[in-house]
Amino acid sequence: MFYKKVNKKIAFLIFLVIALIGVWFILDVISIGPGLPPSEGMPGWYIPGAWQGNEQGCTSLFPKISPYCNSGNYSGGKFINVWYFDDESKFLKGENTLYLYLEGNGYVFHQELNISAELQEVIEKREAENSWRPIYGPYSFNVTGYKSPETSGYFLVYEKSFLKEREDYFIVYYGIRGTTNLTEETPELKKLIAESYYMANVEGKVDSLKPENKKGKGHSLFSWF
Repeated sequence: MFYKKVNKKIAFLIFLVIALIGVWFILDVISIGPGLPPSEGMPGWYIPGAWQGNEQGCTSLFPKISPYCNSGNYSGGKFINVWYFDDESKFLKGENTLYLYLEGNGYVFHQELNISAELQEVIEKREAENSWRPIYGPYSFNVTGYKSPETSGYFLVYEKSFLKEREDYFIVYYGIRGTTNLTEETPELKKLIAESYYMANVEGKVDSLKPENKKGKGHSLFSWF
């Protein structure tokens, strides 16, 4: 009789442990999102070819604003640098730090980009390969342009790309190394943006950088040194 009671207690404890592990797993999946990597793997979502090894460490051209940062290199000196944030307050701090750095080291301006034609080419190509994933975001949006002797290109901010309940924030730079005519290189950079573009949440946003002292002032186009 004594051993039966002990066995029942052991069985109950085993069941309790398994149940707790199951609950933890479910909550972890909900918080991270089904099929999504941990924070350190998230920058790869915006780096074409990342899963085939085209992913390097964060570029040294900009300040370290997030521990989750990677880059990818492409032909013609083009590259993508991605900073990921899993917390809004950290994102806002990083965004402001980056913006202040850009203003102090180059020429910063804002403009609108339309990548409809470039996205259509990507869609047709991937549909033929049966590897297309849906896009729900805007095809025309404001971006932050940047020109300096080291690099020129465009910064985009992707907010809540996956689920409206998740705090996913990406700052992505599409640029070319060295001094270049950004206007002439824009068509190629737009193709790179289209190749990288991802938005699965219909309520997600794509926008330009906004420093702390410019937030809430609309999307007016302006430029300054």
